[in-house]
Amino acid sequence: MLTSSRANRSASDKGGCDMKDLTSIVKKVLQDHKDARDSDFRTIGWVMRAVKPEVMNMTFKEVLWHHTELDLPSFETIRRTRQKVQHDHPELRGETYNKRMAKQSEYKDMFSRFRQT
Repeated sequence: MLTSSRANRSASDKGGCDMKDLTSIVKKVLQDHKDARDSDFRTIGWVMRAVKPEVMNMTFKEVLWHHTELDLPSFETIRRTRQKVQHDHPELRGETYNKRMAKQSEYKDMFSRFRQT
């Protein structure tokens, strides 16, 4: 049973690692695991494994219910960090981004023709 409490944690110790550490972990995950570039869930899984390897032996329910006691970063923080890293390092964007941008250009071209008429 996990017993540590949120009150016992310092302000700089929220979520297992500070943002600088989390950013470098997410960047390394995206470099090493291309499957994580298009998937929040895969990114979260790889980050959790890097931050606290023992969570891989826990059930999903245990991780969800005890993420604070385990000192894990929140899923949303990991997602936002991935988004920021991919913004700052375009080479770490996934295929979904490239496909979306191609479609966006296609739609811009198509709709710009409507405005011209």
